[in-house]
Amino acid sequence: MSEALMGTAVRLGSSLDALAALAAHVRIETENLPADPRVRALLADIAVELLGEPGGYGGHAAPVVGLARAFVQQAAELIENPGRVGSWDQINVPLLQSIGRLSMAICDAVRTAAGMLPDLNSRLTAPGADFLDVGTGTGWLAIAMARSYPELRVVGIDIFEPALNLARSNIEAERIAGRVEVRRQDVAALDNEAGFDVIWLPMPFLPADIVPAALAAVSGALRPGGWLLAGTFTGLDDRLSSLLTDLRTIRCGGHPWRSEELVPTIAAAGFSDVAEVPRTWTAPARLYVGRRP
Repeated sequence: MSEALMGTAVRLGSSLDALAALAAHVRIETENLPADPRVRALLADIAVELLGEPGGYGGHAAPVVGLARAFVQQAAELIENPGRVGSWDQINVPLLQSIGRLSMAICDAVRTAAGMLPDLNSRLTAPGADFLDVGTGTGWLAIAMARSYPELRVVGIDIFEPALNLARSNIEAERIAGRVEVRRQDVAALDNEAGFDVIWLPMPFLPADIVPAALAAVSGALRPGGWLLAGTFTGLDDRLSSLLTDLRTIRCGGHPWRSEELVPTIAAAGFSDVAEVPRTWTAPARLYVGRRP
C-alpha cells in the first residue's frame, strides 16, 4: 500500500507541475515577463507537449492563469485545513483574484447560451440592458461581461467587503468604471423591483438553505421575460472528477447540485423555460437558464 500511495502521489504531482508550467508559459508569453532563456525554452516545449502546438492564447490567457492559481492555492489550503467547510471570511488576495480571473471564462458559456436563445441575446445586446452579477467577488466576471457586450450596464453585488474593495480597484484599473458598479448587498435582500434583464447566480457559493430566498429575490429583480443564468462547477466526465468537483463546491460553501435536482428547484421558484444549456465550452462550469414569466 505504501508503494501504491507514493506512486499515485508522484503521478498526480506531475499533473500539478504540468498545470503550473502551462500557466507560467502563458504568463511569460502574454505578459512579456523576463525569463531565463533555458526556462523559457523548456516551458515552451512543455506547452507544445500539452497542447500540440504553440501560441494562440488570445483572451483565454487570464482565465487559464486564474484557474491554475486558484486550483494550486485551494489545493494547498486543503492540505493545511483538510476538514474545513467553505467560508469566505478569510482575506487571501491572490486566491480571491485568481478565482475572479477564472470566472471570466463564464462569458464563453453565456455567449453559447445567447447563441441558442435569441431572446437572451437580444436582451444582452440591447442599448441600456442591465446585468446583475451576484457574488461578484473581485469583479472580473462583471468586467468581462461589460467588455463582451458593449451596450450592457453591469451591477455586481457581494457581502464580502474585502473582495468588493479589490473589485473597485480592478474596475478602475481596467477603465470601465462608467459601465460597471459594485456594492455590498445580500442577494436575498435585493430591492431592485424588475430592474434587470439578465442575472447571474453562482450556485457553488450559495448555501442550500438560502437558495429558495435567493431565487425568489432574483425573480423579483428581473424584468418580465428576463433571464436567470445559474452556474455550477463541473470537471471531466468521470467519477474522480465528480468527487473532486463536489469537494470544491462544499468547501466553497455551496451544495453540489445535479441537473435533475437544480432544474426542478428553479422551476419551483416560478421560472419558465428552465433547462441546462448543452456544454460546448471548455470552462469548468455548467449553465442553467430560466425566464421570469
